[in-house]
Amino acid sequence: MHILGIGGLPGVKAFKRFHWPNLDDREYAISLGIDAAAALVVNGELIIAAREESFNRSLQTEDFPANAIDYCLSTKNLGSDEIDLLVHCFDYSDYEGLYLLSKRSAEFYRTVLSRAALLKEICRHLPAFPSDRVRQIENHRAHAAGAYLTSGWEECLVVVIDGLGDGKSTTGYNASARGLIEIKEIAAYDSIAIFYSLVSVHLGFNWQGDEWHLMDLAPQGDASRFRAFFEQSVQLRENGSILIAPLRLNRRSGDRENYLATRRYLLDYLGPKRLPPEQIQQRHKDVGAGLQECVNRVLLHICKHLAETAGERRIALTGQLALNCSANGHLLQSGIFEEVYIPTATGDDGAAIGAALYFAWQKEEATSLRVPTLQGAPSYPLEEIQAAYGRFARQIRIKPFASIDEKCRMVAALVAADHIVAWDAVRKASGRSLFSDRSILADPSDPVMRERLGVLLKEPIGSRPVAAAVTTEQASRWFELPRGIQLNGAVLTVPVKSSFQKELTAVTQADGTARIQTIDRRDHPELHRILREVGKLTGREIVLTTPFNVAGRPVVDSPLDALEVFLQIGIEYLVLGDDLILRTENQVSQAVTAASITSLG
Repeated sequence: MHILGIGGLPGVKAFKRFHWPNLDDREYAISLGIDAAAALVVNGELIIAAREESFNRSLQTEDFPANAIDYCLSTKNLGSDEIDLLVHCFDYSDYEGLYLLSKRSAEFYRTVLSRAALLKEICRHLPAFPSDRVRQIENHRAHAAGAYLTSGWEECLVVVIDGLGDGKSTTGYNASARGLIEIKEIAAYDSIAIFYSLVSVHLGFNWQGDEWHLMDLAPQGDASRFRAFFEQSVQLRENGSILIAPLRLNRRSGDRENYLATRRYLLDYLGPKRLPPEQIQQRHKDVGAGLQECVNRVLLHICKHLAETAGERRIALTGQLALNCSANGHLLQSGIFEEVYIPTATGDDGAAIGAALYFAWQKEEATSLRVPTLQGAPSYPLEEIQAAYGRFARQIRIKPFASIDEKCRMVAALVAADHIVAWDAVRKASGRSLFSDRSILADPSDPVMRERLGVLLKEPIGSRPVAAAVTTEQASRWFELPRGIQLNGAVLTVPVKSSFQKELTAVTQADGTARIQTIDRRDHPELHRILREVGKLTGREIVLTTPFNVAGRPVVDSPLDALEVFLQIGIEYLVLGDDLILRTENQVSQAVTAASITSLG
């Protein structure tokens, strides 16, 4: 069967703009379904997934994922008439009665959430697609299916900690060949992910999307300053439940939609909100530290109870909170689980994958199979690359690599010589993984690298959030990891061994931790080879890495976009597929000669 999964709720921001026309731009993102995506499953196999933002270049887009759908179908030369099922990762039908209680919420249900609204969008973008081939699935069940069916485990605990998908914030499942059996549910009015995002907005960051900036503040702050506030606001209850009193203050319609009462509460207890241009103060860092401590506490509380209930030592964690690698690292270090799996896509892009896989599973076509990366993602078309080269012909020099070996040695030599390299493996985006195919690579020992990147990438707060990419073979040499732990490619925050913190100063945070992702040769063969070559030159198979994008913009996802950003930000070197790109005024670094790569001249 050909099954297409989709995510996103078209029109959700437009509805909000119409009814609340005077909000700050950032406040319109306080919505659900702003992670539009599509995924294609053929005969039970996940073929490709794509986010709509890769095509419309708009973060937190509310558009129907038409471009993502077209892209997924094109990978197999399929027409929409060849799709057996189209599955949307939202189903609000059980809540229809609640939405019909007021005029405004009834309009919201009719125009955004209902099956009729979905069919209208499908008809507009996929004319004549039969409505009887359209299915819907609960958002958390789609999330859970996406995590379990890409984990490769026969059975495990699956925990979804999200915002407010289908009225839920947290759901626990026993996952096995028997199905997804729900064992725990926490309603949206006690959503730790929503509370986290509201504090993020209070501190001047974006709703869902600036988690890394906020996590960077925490190690610089004093968690004790606001500990009493967070313990009172987010209370741990029996059986893994929580109560978030500030979220329950929103009783009127406008308050509920925009969390106005909660935000007034934060103003009263945390001090004035920070506007994005304002400087970060110590108070903001202390709030960030208190919030991170709170999130760590809640995650352990929920997961410990569910581990005991399910009797499982493996967990697949997904949903918005799974983007918090500091909390994930805390969970890893707790010893509750032997293995932690976090999918590449944990937002509604992951739910789109899960929606398609779930129905393939129900048809007995899909099984749990580890899918850490989509290596089959198509490359940029050659004509697209050539067109981009032609547009910037006067500004760039193109030097093809003679071989993969030469390319890996070149990149390693440049990084080891303290150069910054933009890396684009010319594959279209298929997930939100930091170490996908579009990254910026640099020396992890440079003490001012974060600030250098902050300036180049136009970060409003000065420094750039970064992480360490390390080979699977060397991870335990440099970082404190529990014995026998299987990281499975997740991005986690773990302690840097004290003897190496100065050597890894660019990736080591104020509290002695670092974000890391272990790079396995099977998943990222070229990046793994580069790390091995870096190790030959420096003794450490580690590079600093951060996404290839300018602050506030999506990660680059076309040759034209890669070249535009490269020329805009002032980085010296761009690797675009099998070509080295330099500006016309630049010469190849001495690092090239040092690596005995002479053919590029």
